[in-house]
Amino acid sequence: MSPKLHSEERGPVGAPVIVFLHGLLGSSRNWRSVTKSLSAEYRTLCFDLPNHGKSCHQPSTSVNEMADAIFLQLEEMGVSKFIICGHSLGGKVAMRMACDHSDSINKLVVVDIAPRDYPAEHHVPTLDALIGLDLRLLSSRKDADLALTEKIPNWAFRQFLLTNLEQKEGQFSWLPNLDTLRSSIASLSSNPLKEEQFLKKTLFICGGKSGYVRTEHHEQIKHFFPHAEIQTLANAGHDVHVEDREGFLTLFQSFLRD
Repeated sequence: MSPKLHSEERGPVGAPVIVFLHGLLGSSRNWRSVTKSLSAEYRTLCFDLPNHGKSCHQPSTSVNEMADAIFLQLEEMGVSKFIICGHSLGGKVAMRMACDHSDSINKLVVVDIAPRDYPAEHHVPTLDALIGLDLRLLSSRKDADLALTEKIPNWAFRQFLLTNLEQKEGQFSWLPNLDTLRSSIASLSSNPLKEEQFLKKTLFICGGKSGYVRTEHHEQIKHFFPHAEIQTLANAGHDVHVEDREGFLTLFQSFLRD
């Protein structure tokens, strides 16, 4: 039996399955607005990645370990064929799963991430700020928001991060395993692929205001995913499916029907 991963499910049991994976410091709830629009036709499964949300905590983590854990749980759930969609870190996990289990995965959708190395230091200040917050001093979520303002000045990003803060019996705690994520950030930021290829239909949806996937990365995408279609939503940033939900759904549903 694999370590238990939390998931949210919508839609008819016998319908085609779509698996959704969130990004670093996200959770399955990040996909709720998208899955609500798909649940009439598809069975959607949104997972909390290991060391995130309500899923199990482990002392180490990597994209490969995450991919293996998700696939093993899908096997235990009796899901043998599915479409997979991942955002950011979840996109890396989805790419890894597609290359490892191409017989099981019918189509792949990757949201605003490319198969390349990213600078690990980009995430370090955020993780250090969360780890450095003394939760014992908090009496409210607003206290946490104020305490993080100096190191994380972007209000919208702070609110996203604070969805990870849980309060039980007056005590605050972080849902993600921040220490493990911090110690593993170099591995999580690196390219999860070597020379593998996924030869089925693939869609990359990128944010025009993001910078995570630029034109010079398209050649590398095509190397690993020869049949990839690359689309950009001009007015979206990194959280494409949140910032331009309608645009995302238009591209996504068209790809599903193709």
